Amino acid sequence: MMFIELFVPKGTLDSDRRLVAERLGSLHELTGGGELIGAGTAHVFRSMFQVVVHEPDVWVAAERALVPADRPRYLVRVHVPGPWRKDMSEAVIAYATKVLKESDGRDPDVQVHVLGVPEGGIGLDGAATTSEGIIELMNAPERDALAAGTAARDPLCGVLVPLDDDAVTLEEDGVLHAFCCADCRDVYVERRRKQSTRA
Repeated sequence: MMFIELFVPKGTLDSDRRLVAERLGSLHELTGGGELIGAGTAHVFRSMFQVVVHEPDVWVAAERALVPADRPRYLVRVHVPGPWRKDMSEAVIAYATKVLKESDGRDPDVQVHVLGVPEGGIGLDGAATTSEGIIELMNAPERDALAAGTAARDPLCGVLVPLDDDAVTLEEDGVLHAFCCADCRDVYVERRRKQSTRA
């Protein structure tokens, strides 16, 4: 579940505003082109992935109001469930910055804030839910595949991942782990490395 707010000074975006918002709200863009989670899980994730564009009339930076001729500025606020914030920050900041720089083409100033929504602070279908509840909702389409042994649970984020030729995997002590993306695998490997050096 991600809610993205894009702030731009009024007049910065032209008719491509919709395209920029669609790219920011794209699971394909977020995962760097690799959608390794199952189609059902991806569908659920997309349904909870929203982008809103704000164009304030006044935007002050460096102690003066910006005008359209100034270097373009973008402020992106990405709201994610609190427990996901730390693990997602680096990837979210990189993808949002990349999308805006590619879309603008003028070397804009891009600032990204990743905000964690407290547990129980997200409401779905009229009820408060937690980050684990969101993962279970996303996993519903893959439960049969897990029971059949054709999917595995990502040990980092808990998402069910189909075990197909495109799966990001890692074998560790005879156990095959599957990951929703390479970023999750990299974070998992780094955490295991740090744990082993402490022991």
